[in-house]
Amino acid sequence: MERLVDDPSNGMMLQRDIHDIFDKLKVYLEPTERENEYTVKDVGGGPWIHPLDLLGKTITFRNHDSPTRDLPLPNPHFIALHAGISRILHMSGASEIFAQILDKYDGAAGGNIGSLKSNGDPVHQLSSMMSALFIGASLFT
Repeated sequence: MERLVDDPSNGMMLQRDIHDIFDKLKVYLEPTERENEYTVKDVGGGPWIHPLDLLGKTITFRNHDSPTRDLPLPNPHFIALHAGISRILHMSGASEIFAQILDKYDGAAGGNIGSLKSNGDPVHQLSSMMSALFIGASLFT
């Protein structure tokens, strides 16, 4: 699993504010009928993206170094997994708890949540965050 987390196919460049709300599962990418093309969607509940005109915008992933380097594009399965988790957490009401957990870990990491490392193990860190989400959610039921 750790190999997949650190694989280039599990990455994309985003500006800082968009990256933050993407990590907090407030927005997700929905595939179109074209390969490597997606529409920016939000889970609802607030204006997460500024400017708001990014919502509904179509983006296409492509390798800008081609043909000199064969870099993998973002994995559509990972994008679909992110979208599914975003929608499920929002529908279940757990998205706010998850965002609070991310904020907590972000503060503990000195504002660098993107490095999700705990003793060099990003999978362990993510597992800890998901356990905290489960515990936090059980407090509200």
